Amino acid sequence: MNLRKLLLLAASALALIAPHDAHAAATTQTTHAVMCAAEPSVGVPGPRVVVNSSSTATPQPSYTLNGAGCAVIAASDIGFFLSQGFYFGPNTFVIQQQAITANTTAATSTITLPAYGMITAIVLEETAGNAVTGGVDIGDSGSATRFVSAQALSANNTVVVPDSALTRVFANGGVPAADQILVVCHTACNSASINISVQYTFY
Repeated sequence: MNLRKLLLLAASALALIAPHDAHAAATTQTTHAVMCAAEPSVGVPGPRVVVNSSSTATPQPSYTLNGAGCAVIAASDIGFFLSQGFYFGPNTFVIQQQAITANTTAATSTITLPAYGMITAIVLEETAGNAVTGGVDIGDSGSATRFVSAQALSANNTVVVPDSALTRVFANGGVPAADQILVVCHTACNSASINISVQYTFY
């Protein structure tokens, strides 16, 4: 067996036994991480509150896990949750709102970018057969076009907003606070029905 084949075999073997962090949370922050609870032996994972019972803080830090059993955990609590079988979780999430026929408001928007959220992609879909006049704005309470301005959306079409059209990607411009997303027809909704999917990660 020549040296090249031997090196390839060794590399393949190493890849099989080396630890993989396929679910590691990619983040620039050292203050938090996405962590998930191990699957319970009985029942299924789901939304619930978990508490760092070893903390001396009052009250002890608590977190609400999502439907997959995951939450953003503060750095000071990571060690405790690792000891409880938690693992570093996936760091890509999607929020959606469907059948939008008029400009959304604080009362009608059902999608919120969480604190430390960073948008990585936005997909728009029109399903009623009517183009949105002037395109679609995507913003928040501070600016109707914080994220996207006048994105064209024709009848019965699905559009991925180009990266170059994303005017901002951070929740609240980088301030670590949740940010409700608003969808606005730039000129008129024109009897269109809009579905929006926002893909995001934690920075």
